[in-house]
Amino acid sequence: MNKLTPSKNFFDNINMYKQMHEKGYKKVDGGYIHKDKSFNGISTIPYAPIIKKIINKNNLISLLDYGCGKAEFYNNNFILDNTEYPSFKKFWGIDIDLYDPSYEEYNILNQNKTYDIVICIDVLEHIPIEDIDYILNKLSSLSKKYIFLNVGCYSAAALLPNGKNAHINIQQPEWWYDQIIKIIKIRQNLKIICNCTIEKNGKLQVFPLQFNDKIINYI
Repeated sequence: MNKLTPSKNFFDNINMYKQMHEKGYKKVDGGYIHKDKSFNGISTIPYAPIIKKIINKNNLISLLDYGCGKAEFYNNNFILDNTEYPSFKKFWGIDIDLYDPSYEEYNILNQNKTYDIVICIDVLEHIPIEDIDYILNKLSSLSKKYIFLNVGCYSAAALLPNGKNAHINIQQPEWWYDQIIKIIKIRQNLKIICNCTIEKNGKLQVFPLQFNDKIINYI
């Protein structure tokens, strides 16, 4: 695994997601997701109140969403548990930058800027296995204090343009723990919170990994 440069597969993958953003994509069940709703950032909604508590409790003032997709809810209200919330920008109330290499509006990353917290939600399972070290090191280099992750450990509903499942890197939570702990050993003052979403008996469940901070502190 190369921690410094991404693989050819990494860039091939980005090109497929560019196509999915521009044209929509097919689903495993035969359905189709229109381009307007293709990776619109809805996966972040369940974690929005938790992220707000992390921000408030730790006095964080800047955030990067790495792999934000279309980032629809940064400028639009959202619904969670039958309650309407303001946009992420208003709700969190801090300086926010957005980055997604597959979406033209947000495809430029300021390599010289760092953030109090970097969030990366439902992204890592889309990354080729040989590039996980590269991405985790990139997230680490961008964050001064916190990283918040959610990783899908199950097959996606989405299909790539090549016909393969969009979750190309499905691993068990233990595997993700081993990858993430390497970052903490290097950056001991960097706190990482990671949830793995697993499928059990046909239902999705949250499996929190325990590092130097815990999601239970913010629920």
